[in-house]
Amino acid sequence: MVSPNDPFWTFDFDDAYFDSNDDDMESSGCADDIDVSDCDHDMDVSDCDYYMDIGADTDSDYDSEEDEFWIVFPLVSEMVAYFQRHYDKRPMHISILSGKDYMAEVRDGNPTNCHDMFCMTLDLFYHLVDELKQHGYLKKGKGHVDVQEAVAIFLYMVGHNTRMRPVGDRFQHSTEIVRHKFHRVLRAVHTYGQHLIKLDPNVVGLPEHMQSNNKYYPWFERSIGAIDGTHISARPPTERTQPHRSRKSTITTNVMCACDHDMKFTYVHSGWEGSAHDSKVFEEAIKDPKHGFPWPPEGSYYLVDSGYPIGASFLSPHKATRYHAQEFRRSSRQPASGKELFNYRHSSLHMVIERSFGVLKARFPILSCMANYKESRQRLVVFACCALHNFICINNLRDEMFNSWENLDVNRGDIQARNNGNSPESSTSAKRRHVKEMSDVVKRAMGEFRDEVAVRMWEEYT
Repeated sequence: MVSPNDPFWTFDFDDAYFDSNDDDMESSGCADDIDVSDCDHDMDVSDCDYYMDIGADTDSDYDSEEDEFWIVFPLVSEMVAYFQRHYDKRPMHISILSGKDYMAEVRDGNPTNCHDMFCMTLDLFYHLVDELKQHGYLKKGKGHVDVQEAVAIFLYMVGHNTRMRPVGDRFQHSTEIVRHKFHRVLRAVHTYGQHLIKLDPNVVGLPEHMQSNNKYYPWFERSIGAIDGTHISARPPTERTQPHRSRKSTITTNVMCACDHDMKFTYVHSGWEGSAHDSKVFEEAIKDPKHGFPWPPEGSYYLVDSGYPIGASFLSPHKATRYHAQEFRRSSRQPASGKELFNYRHSSLHMVIERSFGVLKARFPILSCMANYKESRQRLVVFACCALHNFICINNLRDEMFNSWENLDVNRGDIQARNNGNSPESSTSAKRRHVKEMSDVVKRAMGEFRDEVAVRMWEEYT
């Protein structure tokens, strides 16, 4: 039987365990667990120190375990994530309509579907595939994606400005396969485009179907096309964003193009920042032979607007005089002088380049919102879209988009949406021609020619 004098019954539990604010409790030592005042008859001070050491060791062990936990926890989390990615996979592309089945559906369905999805008719699509294969630009790979499907992936992306994940879901392929096929076809179209984007050396003036129009002939009979610049959406590195900011505060690249009077591009020069002035891009393009600018035959010229200099190969309008055709229509006032009449007809004929830009951007929305590719690839995309533009123009004379833009008056500000490697002259002759044709003497002679044409035009008009 337990005696009332047993130390167990004489221990004050309220003070030792439950009344932490008791005045008899000490603020240090082992007072939190044992009443020091009662230690003298059972244990000495060294025993109390022993229990204090145990408490300190316990706290140290706890801190060590916590440190180990925060070291191990991220590793375990990464292991779980790795397991879920590589061992507990769930298929991403489970649609019963595979890429091949989708292509068969487009082939056998309404002919409009191919034009809506791939920017061209079905016959033209197959013709493009055959051209890329026959010239060796695209070869059948070892994978299960054939050439037709690879070209379709590329056209789907540039024609709808669609990113790789949605395209992968549409064609039921991984983003890696989509990326590989896109880059492969992009390089192929760029190479093929060097044979499409070039100046016809046999063209020395207005095409035959325009020579019956006395609005332009014989006044501009030696005009082989027009030159102008346009702004294409760009995605430069962050540190180079500001130079690419255009006057409208959009991030763009300034692309200079030349086209003939049938809306086919004959030259594409891209890569300049959006803040660069058209005249600066023009000067660099014609001065440096590496850019392969296609100089016209002797006596022929390009039409350029007032932002470009006049020269033997470049006919610009009269400055400080009404120029744009919209200005004449808006005021309902007829030309009041030979210079105004010259500028009006010059503007109407030069507008072919603006219409070409309009068709290009309407057909390929990627040019209005460029994907985040590296800069060299963005230039390839611009050139490839121009090449496809020419391919369609050459092979489909009934294309609805070309027909709808052919006679449309375009205001340059309303159109929002590389070196072609084909230099007709050697580097030395190109340098000599630049020096010769842009000299002050030649500029004055071209200015006199322009004034003479304006006088004769006004005499015939009145």
